[in-house]
Amino acid sequence: MAIATLLAFLLPIGPAMAQEEDDPAIEQPAPTPQEVLAAAPADHWLPIPVTDLVIFTLPDDAEGNKRQAVIQLIPAELSGAHVRNVRKFASQRWWDGTKIYRVSKDFVTQFGGNPDNKKVPKNLETVPESDYFNAALGTKRDTDRAALDAAVAYSNEYQGTEIRPLMKMIYESYGSKVGFGAGWPIGTKDGKAFPITCRGSLSPAHYDPPDAGTGAEISIITGESARSLDMTFGMVGRVIDGLEHVTNLPLGTAAGGFYADKSQHIPITSVRLASELPVADQPRYEYLASYSPSLLQYIEAHGGYGNICTVPVPIRHMKPR
Repeated sequence: MAIATLLAFLLPIGPAMAQEEDDPAIEQPAPTPQEVLAAAPADHWLPIPVTDLVIFTLPDDAEGNKRQAVIQLIPAELSGAHVRNVRKFASQRWWDGTKIYRVSKDFVTQFGGNPDNKKVPKNLETVPESDYFNAALGTKRDTDRAALDAAVAYSNEYQGTEIRPLMKMIYESYGSKVGFGAGWPIGTKDGKAFPITCRGSLSPAHYDPPDAGTGAEISIITGESARSLDMTFGMVGRVIDGLEHVTNLPLGTAAGGFYADKSQHIPITSVRLASELPVADQPRYEYLASYSPSLLQYIEAHGGYGNICTVPVPIRHMKPR
């Protein structure tokens, strides 16, 4: 995205903008998050490739309502062995019939191979602990941030906006330098970049170091306390729609939120690559570009302080073509 294109479509609003033309002493109310998104330039909404989407389906609930979540994987060109293994598990429908066996309040919902000890597919990659970090995402974040900084500086100087930098709006207490790249929140610590485990993130289980696990067992992050997993577990994707279906489940009563009895386990109907569905049934989503000043305006519109996970990157569901 060229800087010139960015500058041409900036939303001309800010804390001290949008005043009445006939009475400049009267300020309009600050825009709501919904108003910011509605005014965001159309070309700042970028498509999520269907090849990066996974459909996670549970049995219908007691009232017959469908329970389905949509997962976005980190793009292949920006990911490592864990994500490649996850794609293989999904393509071979390996998770079909496995169970959710742990639901820990405001922490994780965990599913996969354990406790069934299901035999994993052949030719999985051995995942090194270095896979917890992601230099490609770090590079993309830096590129997007440079474009964003240039667009914001121009807008503030020449268009009268008052768009604040990210770190003036959030308080990051986890000791990382943070930002957004390709629509993902990304941190850097000790010179190493990594995807941040926000609510909705998918984190593969690991075992005794250096065994980083295959990706067969995955925790879906359901609370911000899981930020402690940054850099010590991997992160392969995030739930972008239907998170409530994996959070509004009976809590496990054993230590750590595990279900005390196998009869409590929740079976998984299917986990499918969205690209395997008929074209007419493939879901379409878009995310707000990390280089868009509208992203900062959207965070500002929520008010208050939080960390980088407090306000998720905007993602919208598009109607089928």
